[in-house]
Amino acid sequence: MSEPARVTPSIRSAVLMVLPVLFLLPLLALVLAIDYNVIADTTPNILRGIVPMVAISLAWGLAVSHWAGWSRPIWTRQPPGMPRVLWLIPICWFAICAARLVATPWGGFDATYFLVLAVATLMVGFNEELLFRGIIAHGARGTGAWTEARVMLVSAVAFGLFHLPNVLVGQALGPTLIQVAYASVMGIALYASMRVSGTILLPIAMHALWDFSTFSAKTGQMPTVLSLAVFACLVLITALCLFAVVHALLRTRRGAAA
Repeated sequence: MSEPARVTPSIRSAVLMVLPVLFLLPLLALVLAIDYNVIADTTPNILRGIVPMVAISLAWGLAVSHWAGWSRPIWTRQPPGMPRVLWLIPICWFAICAARLVATPWGGFDATYFLVLAVATLMVGFNEELLFRGIIAHGARGTGAWTEARVMLVSAVAFGLFHLPNVLVGQALGPTLIQVAYASVMGIALYASMRVSGTILLPIAMHALWDFSTFSAKTGQMPTVLSLAVFACLVLITALCLFAVVHALLRTRRGAAA
């Protein structure tokens, strides 16, 4: 029988646990003079711009979740909690990543670059999923007062807003706002994938491979047929995210009426 949590899970506790890194990372990026637009273009940029900030954030997330007594429920496999059709989300997600990897100009960089990029994006996956599908989602769900739909949407919107400070490190406001909206939808997809699989490890793998393939294919040229396939997968993922939200809302209404 596991010991009770030192900190009672609540959205307030979760926000207070995550808030320090949300303030620290933009400040650190400004101190390091990081340009978001080229943050992963070269090995030195990755080592200077991504690795230090993510290492600090990940260490904080691991430490504070362990101190609060939340590590076991975050990392332990849970019973699946969403319709099996949502397995199509990670399937489409990995298909998009595969298309990007095909378009990656592998000869344009040395092996060290791809190795460093792989390690950095894996760290990003662990860090951001721990913060949002781990700490935020567990805090919101832990009291039992929040419905599945609210937990999903709050964790997704928080994930989207996490990208807003990119405007402070070189990214234009327009693309940043688009990224916030895009990341919020992706947050729903990652949350649904966690709930349908019962483990946070799936969204970690999805997140890491997504970032790796995004940066690796940045200067590549994707064939038209693959571009159309990627677009179709994105449309299906978006539709499935909408289905996940509607399903969670309807389940809440049925529960309230029972």
